Amino acid sequence: MEEGKTMRAVAIALFLFGASFIWANALGWHRAYEAVQQSEQPHDAIGTLFIPKQNIYMPIYEGMEQLDKGVAHDERSALPGEGNHTILAGHRDTVFRQLGDIQLGDELIVRTNDKTWTYVVQHIRIVRPDDQTVLVPKAHPTLTLITCYPFRWIGDAPKRYVVVAKQKR
Repeated sequence: MEEGKTMRAVAIALFLFGASFIWANALGWHRAYEAVQQSEQPHDAIGTLFIPKQNIYMPIYEGMEQLDKGVAHDERSALPGEGNHTILAGHRDTVFRQLGDIQLGDELIVRTNDKTWTYVVQHIRIVRPDDQTVLVPKAHPTLTLITCYPFRWIGDAPKRYVVVAKQKR
């Protein structure tokens, strides 16, 4: 009889822990989603990433330490229009939640205060977190989006999802 009560208590505790984790993620996702749906670019954003297929606008912030605010520009790469390779990162459970729906040929648009660049998705791949090939300079103006993978993984994800898009001429 005592063993049954103990098992029920453990099952309830596990359920409550799981439910609280899901609830916390849902709240964080909702706050990020609301932030990226604002029509105005936040004052401290350096630009906006627009995914026409999904009708989603996401503010871009300078520096990887800004990941909790939205899409972060990796300082090791060029800013849009200032070099050949721009790298943007975002959390898979907030701003890049729908990145897995992107397909080859889809457009990605980066806007800053004075210019707009359109890119077309050329490659999608899954790599290890320590894969440095995503940082390699490119022969043509390129936009790379990076997020953790798998998308529905709980905790630190073991891989990275990489979308590579070439600038449209």
